[in-house]
Amino acid sequence: IAGCWSHFSRSLAGDELSPVRTSSQCWCANNACERNPLTQAVAHRIANLTMVPHERYFEPFQILRYEPGQFYRRHHDQNTAVWTPQGPRVLTFFMYLNEVDSGGETAFPAVGGGIKVTPTKGSAILWPSTYNDQPMTADQRTVHEAMPVHEGIKFGANMWIHQFSFKTPSERGCELTYVNTVGNQPQSDEQRRLVEGLVPTASETIDGAKRPQM
Repeated sequence: IAGCWSHFSRSLAGDELSPVRTSSQCWCANNACERNPLTQAVAHRIANLTMVPHERYFEPFQILRYEPGQFYRRHHDQNTAVWTPQGPRVLTFFMYLNEVDSGGETAFPAVGGGIKVTPTKGSAILWPSTYNDQPMTADQRTVHEAMPVHEGIKFGANMWIHQFSFKTPSERGCELTYVNTVGNQPQSDEQRRLVEGLVPTASETIDGAKRPQM
């Protein structure tokens, strides 16, 4: 949290400010948060826990701050098209960084008839955003919501994990790692220009995933 203290800004939803999301956010990228050895150790531990081949599949940590009355309405984390170089977000690892006096639960309305997870310092939730046997298809059962904080401040951290390396295209300046994208095909001439001949199509990716691994 300390490494982000001077970097918080209003959280975005769908690449823009929205009344459905009122928290503040800080990306652990190119700042003290990213360079902190604890940040790196936690990323390594998440990789071990999830058995993801490499931490390069991770987006940077997103640190969140919710003040009283702030929330994030129902939403789904899979907002990356299958035709992008990093592929869809397949897993979310969400960490609670402090105790909250009241409120701030994470609600999953479609899981088990509806469940709520109470923020507890040092605890975390791991959930899939896509199906295990269909990693290019969003699993709508994990629609969720950050309930309003009633008292105190809630700090949390998102780690989004992709089907393919996120950091490789990001470090090369690929614009598709910084915007929300949808669908099985590029939606504009600019998107087609960015991926044509460089990134497998959705059908090629899905067919490749079906082939036995040697």
